[in-house]
Amino acid sequence: MTENKRFFPAALSDGTLRQVAMVCMLIDHFAWAFLPSGSVPAGILHAFGRITAPVICFLLTEGYRHTHSFRKYLTRMMIFAAVSYFPYLFFLWTIAPGSVSPLSFNMLYTLSLSLAALWTEEHIRERDERALILALLLFLSLFGDWPIAAILFTLNFSKNRSRREKLIRGHLLIAAGFYLFSVWSSFSGGDGLVHALLANSFQLGTVLALPLVLSGNGKKGRVCKPRYFFYWFYPIHLLVLGALRLMIS
Repeated sequence: MTENKRFFPAALSDGTLRQVAMVCMLIDHFAWAFLPSGSVPAGILHAFGRITAPVICFLLTEGYRHTHSFRKYLTRMMIFAAVSYFPYLFFLWTIAPGSVSPLSFNMLYTLSLSLAALWTEEHIRERDERALILALLLFLSLFGDWPIAAILFTLNFSKNRSRREKLIRGHLLIAAGFYLFSVWSSFSGGDGLVHALLANSFQLGTVLALPLVLSGNGKKGRVCKPRYFFYWFYPIHLLVLGALRLMIS
């Protein structure tokens, strides 16, 4: 088997992948808002929801490759991270009031760090300096959604874009690491080991994103209207789901 052999047909455009990610995000957040935590239906929807992070990270690497201005790309991501700050906290408050902290940042915050990691990997040549900056970005990601894993997924997709076997191995290692990190967080928080292993099994759903990413054809595809639809979809759907949960409960 050659390193560049394609495992899946290149059938999915970036636009299609973005739509898949949005649907998976929506059903994941729907489950958090309206289904009993720990139930089988919730776990199934959360597993599909785990598709979102790797797919978005893959699209981030595509955007980075094709952007005409990294500064504008990063600025746009940071602006929408700020716009989404209160909607994200509001949604968290509706599902788990005791877990909300002013230092809880959303996925666009973590994606901004992932963009910075891509730039660092490409432009900082001195090894120790590059490692220090990447370590700082990984630390900062601990305050955001998809901590650590989003940056690692992004770097894996970028570095191994044309080396699919390495990309697959890297993806599986990151997925396993993210699952074990979630298990450790639950276990250290007082859950029994077996319960922690089972309750976090949905985190392995990140593996489901792999066939989708490998089926990407690199084409832009259909562009959603209005412009920046995805960026606006994120805070608006959080506000709507949070408000509906308040109304129902």
